[in-house]
Amino acid sequence: MDLNKTYDAIILPTGETSFGDRSFPVSNEAIRLFNSGKFGCIFVTGGYNGFARFGPDMAISEAWDTANFLKTRNIPEEKIFYDPRSLESVGNFTFPIVRPIYQNPNLLDFNKMLIIGKEGHIWRLKEYAELTIPSVLSPPKNQVEFHAVPGKHNNGLCAKAYHAGIMHALSDKDGAEEIHDFLMKEHPFYSEGWYDKSPLQRKLEMGLTAWKWLGK
Repeated sequence: MDLNKTYDAIILPTGETSFGDRSFPVSNEAIRLFNSGKFGCIFVTGGYNGFARFGPDMAISEAWDTANFLKTRNIPEEKIFYDPRSLESVGNFTFPIVRPIYQNPNLLDFNKMLIIGKEGHIWRLKEYAELTIPSVLSPPKNQVEFHAVPGKHNNGLCAKAYHAGIMHALSDKDGAEEIHDFLMKEHPFYSEGWYDKSPLQRKLEMGLTAWKWLGK
């Protein structure tokens, strides 16, 4: 990150929530950077955790909670965008690209982006961004940089196994459209009745699916 440059947007993949870490470390770093005057807007993408107790029908989204937090810290409302639909980290990129919400910019509208995440998450975000945000011109039209803040984020053995599985499953997919289609049709988080199951049952089923993906 070079604050001698200007950026179209700060991207926060996966919002933070007042029901979890009330210190909002990623959001506060985004606020600090935005106040430098080098960023056009803040875009929060990511709504619900697939293993959370409650899903979209019963809980407010992390993206909404994060956007609301930004407003309380004097970030102008017209400079905040959010997309609450994703249930996992790949969808944090595909939803705003493939099915942008009305009056939201498409992520691909930004020529220069800074993606901020916790150290325990940024290693995965880099690979998901590479899959979904194309570099279509030379020099690339959609330039992406990454900035990590201290903190864990589902960084244990299960997360690494899941990451290996989904990266293998997506290895033959070409771009955000095909990846989004895969998520909607084959990712357990988006299946009907997913949140009707206990968190333990969901974790077991997701583990089995990740193992299946590795065997493809």
